[in-house]
Amino acid sequence: MDAGWEKTFDEYYYGTKTTISTANVQLIYHSVLSELLHDKRRKFTFSETAYFWRWWKEQRGATRATFKSLVAEGRIQFAGGGWVQADEATADYLQLLDHYTWGHRKLNDTLGPCGKPKAAWQIDTYGHTREHASLLAQMGFDGLFIGRVDHKEREAMIEEDRLEFMWRGSDVLGKMSDIMTHTLYNLYNAPNGFCFDFLCSDEPIIDDPDTKAYNADKRVNDFISQIERQAKYYEHDNIMVTMGGDFTYQSAAHWFMNIDKLINHVNSHPANMSDINIFYSTPSCYLKAIYLYGRRDKAVHTEKNDYLPYGSDATTYWTGFYTSRPSLKYFVRRAHVFLQIVKQLTVLSRMADSYELHLLRHAVSLVLHHDAITGTSQQHVVNDFIKTISEAVEACSKKVSQFLGILTPSWGGSRRPKNIQQFVVCHQLNMSQCRFAEGQESILLLVYNPLSVKTYHHVRLPAIALHYSIRDFNDEEVEYQMVPLPTAVINLPGRSSTAIQELCFEAENIPPLGFTSYYIEPIRDQLAEGQLVKKSKQNPDAEHETSYISNEYIKVSVDKTTGLLESIQHTDGAKVLISQNYYYYSQSQQGLQSGAYSFRPDQERPTPVAEKASYHSIRGSLVKEIRQRFSDWVTQIIRLYRGEEFVEIEWIVGPVPIGTDLGKEVVSIFKTNISNNGGFFTDSNSRQMMKRSCWNESTSQQQKKHLPACFYPVSSRICLQSWNSSVDLCVLTDRVQGGTSYNEGEVELMIHRRLLTDDGFGLEESLNEEAFGVGLVVKGKHRIFFRNFKQDVDDQTFPERATQMSRKWTYEPWLFMTPGEKISRRKWQNVRNKRFSGLRLHGLPRHIHILTLEPWKAGSVLLRLENTLEKTRDPRKQESQVQDEINKSSHITVELRKIFIQFKIMMVRETTLAANQWLEDARQMDWSTRYVYSGGDDGIFPEDNPDYPDEIKVTKPMDIKESALHSDEDDYTRKKVYRHTNRRYDKPYKIKSTHEFESRRKRSINITDNITDVKNTTKGKQEINKNIDGEPQIKNTKWSRSDTVIDFENITSRPKIFKNRSRHHTTTPKLSFLSVKMNPSNLFVDLNKSEDIPSSEEDVSSNIKKHSSKKRINRPKIFKDYDDADLYQDDTDDGITKSMYDMYYKSYRSKPRKTAFKPHLRSSEMDTEHSRKRRKSGRANDDSSETTSRRSKHKRRKGPSIGIPFFITNSRLDEERAEVSHKSRKYYPEKIEPTQERHVLTTGREDGARPVTPRNKRRRDYTEGSQEEQGSLEEEMENEEEDKPEYRYSRRSKRAIINDEQTEQSSEPAPAHVITLRPTQIRTFVIWFEERKPYNF
Repeated sequence: MDAGWEKTFDEYYYGTKTTISTANVQLIYHSVLSELLHDKRRKFTFSETAYFWRWWKEQRGATRATFKSLVAEGRIQFAGGGWVQADEATADYLQLLDHYTWGHRKLNDTLGPCGKPKAAWQIDTYGHTREHASLLAQMGFDGLFIGRVDHKEREAMIEEDRLEFMWRGSDVLGKMSDIMTHTLYNLYNAPNGFCFDFLCSDEPIIDDPDTKAYNADKRVNDFISQIERQAKYYEHDNIMVTMGGDFTYQSAAHWFMNIDKLINHVNSHPANMSDINIFYSTPSCYLKAIYLYGRRDKAVHTEKNDYLPYGSDATTYWTGFYTSRPSLKYFVRRAHVFLQIVKQLTVLSRMADSYELHLLRHAVSLVLHHDAITGTSQQHVVNDFIKTISEAVEACSKKVSQFLGILTPSWGGSRRPKNIQQFVVCHQLNMSQCRFAEGQESILLLVYNPLSVKTYHHVRLPAIALHYSIRDFNDEEVEYQMVPLPTAVINLPGRSSTAIQELCFEAENIPPLGFTSYYIEPIRDQLAEGQLVKKSKQNPDAEHETSYISNEYIKVSVDKTTGLLESIQHTDGAKVLISQNYYYYSQSQQGLQSGAYSFRPDQERPTPVAEKASYHSIRGSLVKEIRQRFSDWVTQIIRLYRGEEFVEIEWIVGPVPIGTDLGKEVVSIFKTNISNNGGFFTDSNSRQMMKRSCWNESTSQQQKKHLPACFYPVSSRICLQSWNSSVDLCVLTDRVQGGTSYNEGEVELMIHRRLLTDDGFGLEESLNEEAFGVGLVVKGKHRIFFRNFKQDVDDQTFPERATQMSRKWTYEPWLFMTPGEKISRRKWQNVRNKRFSGLRLHGLPRHIHILTLEPWKAGSVLLRLENTLEKTRDPRKQESQVQDEINKSSHITVELRKIFIQFKIMMVRETTLAANQWLEDARQMDWSTRYVYSGGDDGIFPEDNPDYPDEIKVTKPMDIKESALHSDEDDYTRKKVYRHTNRRYDKPYKIKSTHEFESRRKRSINITDNITDVKNTTKGKQEINKNIDGEPQIKNTKWSRSDTVIDFENITSRPKIFKNRSRHHTTTPKLSFLSVKMNPSNLFVDLNKSEDIPSSEEDVSSNIKKHSSKKRINRPKIFKDYDDADLYQDDTDDGITKSMYDMYYKSYRSKPRKTAFKPHLRSSEMDTEHSRKRRKSGRANDDSSETTSRRSKHKRRKGPSIGIPFFITNSRLDEERAEVSHKSRKYYPEKIEPTQERHVLTTGREDGARPVTPRNKRRRDYTEGSQEEQGSLEEEMENEEEDKPEYRYSRRSKRAIINDEQTEQSSEPAPAHVITLRPTQIRTFVIWFEERKPYNF
């Protein structure tokens, strides 16, 4: 369901404004829930989580229990599970990751692993990207369902029988990024004539033969004919039919009653001859069916491109929304960056998750909806999106002020909490306006760096004086430059600032995940300031008129005659002849017209705004500019910063005049002398680069595509590769825009749209944005980056440097300000905490980026690490160069223990990409074992993940429960309390045996004997099965598209246990081979139970023989009284899915390559490598009696517990926590339980020390690989004790004098949390830090 389109999110939910739309989402939930209880055959599938979370919060306990029971039975299922159904073309890859993480976390919080989505559902987005498919595969989805593909591509799919295909999301990641993809036949709609909603006009099915209105036979014949037509285009006997639509099922009885009749009559219809069978099913059940019974005599097509752009017909391409509402797109990107900063500062200040942070997560994820960030909602809906984000940003700004106050305790003139400084964020600096800075005599500026590498930033602030004194953290004077503001900026609509100049200086050496600070004080000169104001009013832009500017690396020249950009030259010899101008595509009265979605120009080439531009230059020591004026509504600045290797172009466009046209679509075109042979590259969701071409390669003769068909989304950069020279060029963008290279050597970017027309796709509103009473004025930036591609810099290729530059620009430092009135210039040099970093020096290897650092649950922290290196083959390079690049290992080893400077890691557990499953528990269908496709036989190379040796066996963790029923539902102003459990585990958990597919029988024609997934439930979806003998069987599966789909909550990697009890009854026998196993469930298994736990999903099929009688006895046919912990059962081998850990993360017994790239390898790391080899033979035996006594001691100890178990390996800490049982539990619980052996990245001990936990005896049995991942807690503490003696242990024992051999051995640091990332790989971890008091500076 759309989370905002014609109505706002709240209006859709509550059903208000019925004159616009009658959609009422809460009614859909109640109606569907009621109808599912009438018949156990019925199933339903929801998609987005946002609406579900809104509905769930309003329900009573009984309704929640009923809903959960239907989820446990498999009659309600979730597909996709993101907060909304996000747009793929205009979203950044981290935005997509965050929105899935937030949605899955809410599902885990409310429904547990039973609500975990196994099928991805992207059926209403306007095209599909390759990077998004890669992310979904790494999240653990078994398959992907898509709806909108280009009309020509759909025709080719039908003709070539490839509506189902294997989509390889990344050439670098290989099989890890493969996902089975199904293209829906009817988009997301029901077959023609079978929409049973009151919104439709289709006839119902009347099956009473005694009435004259009887039509069952006719309707059934029509349905069967449509199904047989659809079945011809799939390579197997299982056909999926969707039954739903936009905001349908408000009266679910209409649907279910008619579908029940349809099922009964099709299955008993004489003409059917029992060769078609229809029943309710789900997306995940359909995936299982084609996995088990699909044809394997034909290879599955492997797709390595994306499905952009989307064309609904030959004259309509949906490429206009790439640029629609450019200000909204910029605002969403900046809000997402601010979200990352709030997350990071929450962790760095040792604070817990907060209600304000949840508000911002919701707001940023909500606007990723495919009718929000795309700019395809009505204006009042867009205003509501902006208001939602603004309120959340404002709330989080106050929280960030508290966090920064914690990190800067001495800035307020006192260390008392009441004197903590209040920090302010100026969100209007893009229009050179900051009311706070302009109203202060002196300010303290804090420049925060959200990147995990040291950086610098060019600070620009509105100036109120002619001269300033700027002091850095060392109390040294900082060079600055005063730059007059251009007239176009001063006259921006809505700007109220009186500043006519900007203060510019360079903030240098900003530490990673940290800040540096400056003391800024104006030096007032009233007479000189008055003269400047008078001069600026007389001739504001009177400056030099030289035709070039230059810095240390680049020279930029403009044509003296036309005033347009002429050339750019680099000191390395690279030179590009480049001309840049602004053009527009006009709309006429004739023919089809553009709208918010589509781009339909009335001519192939645009009209220039002006043939010439007036210009003048501004020169200074830090910044040099050439300012151009093309017309009254188009101006720009060509800018060079000192020491930078890019050319920045800052443009201001608007208000766009309409005149006699019906609209204009404005583009900026860069014309170069680069010969790119018709090809160019655009990024996929700001990540991997996709090769594009404006030539139609499917035709026998070379034919150029229609212009709108050659526009692609540019999230961060568009690049040209030169075939006639050694120069490559990229244009970087500050927001997503539509881009192309329609003519040789050109880069064209659409930057603004103002239309008086609508394209007729349901919006019913023109794209005519206004602000402050005039047409919208947009201010933005492009950056030109060019180099000699044959010359690598810092061992990086040109594409890698472009990627790095784009990331650095997106996550540029953020400015926070506080009054300087309490700190004089004299006191500034004595102020402490003026510089801070959360990372160790050289702790994070080069090319490793901290993608996510956010507070998670129960005091844990979510960490994502990304390897930013790319392995790309450049066909222009010589074979020797290409081979050298391939041989150069780009697998990077990281020691997590050495990353953070203020935190000691107590335990690390890896999760899937969306952080909703433990990696060792996650399971996924391995399609390469059932189908043949290109790349399906790719293996895991030994160097891919040496931190996960294949000798390690994953076993069950301890059973730990949280007493909080729904942690995320509670009011965040209340303190959450976690109760204690003291459950023992005396019996090992039994793992079910794998069911052999080879011994299964053929499927029966009887419907009750065929695959039925009681857990996976789809709304209005029908699935048609043909049996092995070629007899079609129809699966009637109720589906709802994203619009009709119900929202759900996010799943966390640590599912909660719910205390309430409820009874679930079903008479359907269970078949484990068809059940989707809940991978994180082993966290909640009662290991005292020796019997097999019934599957949380039920499937019915007589094709498969039931398991042995022993298992049948232990698997009851009805749900017994159970604690909710029973739902969180272990995912053993079900014969269908495989462990993701086994498929992608186990390496072979061979050692890692010696060429593994380990940048900044220090001596301690070398010792760590040496120690790993020495410990291969095993550790010395521990004292068993000591271990036993400590184990019994821990068993008696009581304390709080959490949903994710962990190990603590320092005995002194254990003893201290035993003495103090009610201290703060922010960072880890105090209870330590004995647990089964399992694969966890845990800390170890150095120098063969005596065991410090009751698990040391078991740790002896770990293989070399597991020891490699253990770290030395004491060594970590010793490293910090040199600088922070107050953190030393008070009871630290003295070391005895030993012989030289022992000394050498004891000096070896123990390995700690060692992981490896292959190129472009992202790995996700949940981390528990050692508890500490707040910062004591």
